[in-house]
Formats: sequence, structure tokens, C-alpha cells
Amino acid sequence: MKSILEKFARGSISPEPRFTENNPRYNSALQLVIDSENKLLSILNEQQKDALNAFLQAQSTLEDVANIDRFVHTYRLAALMTMEVLNGKNSI
Repeated sequence: MKSILEKFARGSISPEPRFTENNPRYNSALQLVIDSENKLLSILNEQQKDALNAFLQAQSTLEDVANIDRFVHTYRLAALMTMEVLNGKNSI
């Protein structure tokens, strides 16, 4: 069974969805990715397109694993910091 944090990180449970549509930096980067992919696909043959697709799928899987690990680690760190604050250590 997966931990509650992993389920949360995978989106199986979520307090609310997040959208990045109003983030100009995200939108600019997304447009660059789309334009670059279209340019690449226009000059590649089918075998090269298949190789690129396999690479992108593998990269996506790696990013997914890393993002989940980062989320779980960060959440645990935040919980430890919260526990320290609640225990009154080094209070202000």
C-alpha cells in the first residue's frame, strides 16, 4: 500500500486542483516547448520521431518519480519543522 503522502503527491487525493494558466513564466516556457517540439517534428523522419518520443516518455517517467520523492521529502521536512514549533524549541 502506498503512503498517504505518495497518494497525495500522485493526485489520488487533493485538497484542490492547481492551475498555472495565469502564470506568465509558465505560459512562456510552455509555448517555447510547443514551438520547439513542432520544429523538431517537422524535420525528423519517422524513426527519429519514434526515438524522440521514447526519450520524452522516459524523461517524463523520471520527472514523475523525482517529483513524488521531492514532494514526500519536503512534506516530511515541513512536518518536522511544525513539530519543532509546536514543541516550543528555540521559541521567539
